[in-house]
Amino acid sequence: MMSKLTFHRKPMPLMAEHRPIYKITQLLLVLYLSSRGKKSSLIRLHLFSWVLKDEIRKKMLLESANQNQILFGVWGVDPAVNISLQYAEAEGLISKSGLSYKLTQDGAKYVSEIDSEMAFKDDYFFLQSIGSKITEGMVENIIREWE
Repeated sequence: MMSKLTFHRKPMPLMAEHRPIYKITQLLLVLYLSSRGKKSSLIRLHLFSWVLKDEIRKKMLLESANQNQILFGVWGVDPAVNISLQYAEAEGLISKSGLSYKLTQDGAKYVSEIDSEMAFKDDYFFLQSIGSKITEGMVENIIREWE
């Protein structure tokens, strides 16, 4: 006699950080508040996404901005960033050119209309304090060391 296994899918809450709209908004804030010309390379967006997950990383990135060099040897690459960027591009919030992403007018409008100072309070003030001090050149210097 064979036993039969049955699985029943039950609803499970999803943490806000894992929801696509959360990551999309976070990335748009990076482009809006902390990117020169409101554009950024993919690897730089991954850096910011990784940093925003941890207070110690935030402090290190602030120190990196002050020293004009990134103090991280490596950082995490999150597939959710790539997926969120695809959604944001499909919605016309960003445009892609090579490995670079630029905030569109609609994206800037979205960021200006959400109450990011409340909904994304920590991220908003952190990104505002960093400004555009973390440059593409700083990121490229670290990437060269990877090779």
